[in-house]
Amino acid sequence: MDDKTHGFHDEIFGRKDKVMRAALMDDVKGMAGFLLAKEHRGPGDTIEAASYRVQTKYGVPASFLMRLRHREVKDIMMSNFIALATAYQAALNKIDRAYEHEKALADNTKILRLARALAGEEGEG
Repeated sequence: MDDKTHGFHDEIFGRKDKVMRAALMDDVKGMAGFLLAKEHRGPGDTIEAASYRVQTKYGVPASFLMRLRHREVKDIMMSNFIALATAYQAALNKIDRAYEHEKALADNTKILRLARALAGEEGEG
């Protein structure tokens, strides 16, 4: 293989690698943003405080979360990525459990009968 062909090969795969890396970084930033948004308590709270709460709850370094938020990140340590992905999955599982709990409450026929009785409705529950 001559130098021209080899250089072309690297250019094509280098471009693909950059696109894949950019897509992965977008996903990583999205996970971090989700965790910070979920933890942020609204007016009067700061993103920095939310990042420290995420660090305490899930073990994702607050400095890593803030770096993802404020800078263009080209590479990350695998340990930070694994901590972030694990925290993201744990947060999603918590949301799913809360949804299932609320759904079970809404599907509970005793609660529906009680609500109907309090509303003065007659009917079968």
